[in-house]
Amino acid sequence: MEKNRIKYLLFLFFMYPLCTYSQQDKYSPGKEIIKLKNEVFSIIKSSSMYRDSVDWHGVTQELKALKFTENDSTSKRILYDFFTKKLREAGDKHSFFISKNSISKIVGTPVSLNPEADYLGEGIGWIKVPECLTFDAKKDISFANRIRSEIKRIDSAHNILGWIVDLRHNGGGNMWPMLAGLNALSEDGTVGYFVDPKSKKQQPWIIQNGKLFSSTIISYKIKNTKTKIAVLIDSLTGSSGEMTAISFMGLPNVKVFGQPSAGYTTVNNKYAFSDGSQLLLAERFAADRTGKTYKVKVIPDVNVNDLSNTKSDGVVLTAKKWLLE
Repeated sequence: MEKNRIKYLLFLFFMYPLCTYSQQDKYSPGKEIIKLKNEVFSIIKSSSMYRDSVDWHGVTQELKALKFTENDSTSKRILYDFFTKKLREAGDKHSFFISKNSISKIVGTPVSLNPEADYLGEGIGWIKVPECLTFDAKKDISFANRIRSEIKRIDSAHNILGWIVDLRHNGGGNMWPMLAGLNALSEDGTVGYFVDPKSKKQQPWIIQNGKLFSSTIISYKIKNTKTKIAVLIDSLTGSSGEMTAISFMGLPNVKVFGQPSAGYTTVNNKYAFSDGSQLLLAERFAADRTGKTYKVKVIPDVNVNDLSNTKSDGVVLTAKKWLLE
């Protein structure tokens, strides 16, 4: 289990490792590093939801004393490690930096995990939705369409009495392809909110059938959108995986089964820097369609201590029993 958790955290964040660098002489950073330092400082100070917990005077003084190297790549790591540490100390465990090279690798790599579905017998349909981290609009559309087509395949071939939406081991990425695909199971409209921690202003998550941003996707809806839905989560359900679970919560026909989620329910906004790297910065937290907020973890309605993560384990069997009641 510990190995899986480490693997999950590495996949979810793609963070620069926190390292300590020692140097004999201080090196004056070049214009690129100075520009980057100012960009990062300004964005975090103005937009982080944890900004009031940061000693900005102290940060300014420490930045002046920060030692860089002649290697810009190493200097960037030093800079990003520094700000990541300050965010963690302020209580932010979700924000992360990602390099231009890492983004390019993700974009150039085929999606390794795809949505899949199966008929489990007794009128139960099962759809498994993994993480979706692509940095590529075409891949996102394909991911959403795969969810829809798999749901259509099962729903068209069988008389479905209940659905299982399996989000276990879903480490996050982009929530919108997940929500757009799974919208085949429910009605259109507001499925959740981003909530500003200061103003309490709510920004709705609005999902429309057959739409993903400005693109058109498969518009199939199941025969009965009032059918009971069991949502499965575990401790490796994180970030956008948690948001996807939250999008179902508050519906009268939904129950959540499994274990408490990973606890990354803050909403990260993307900021691109002059060097091509990005900061995914936690700015707001999530609320379900009823307005209930989730500031830490998603807690299942029914706790099931089976970590097998299969189509026939104790979590699935418990959910199936409820669906057939």
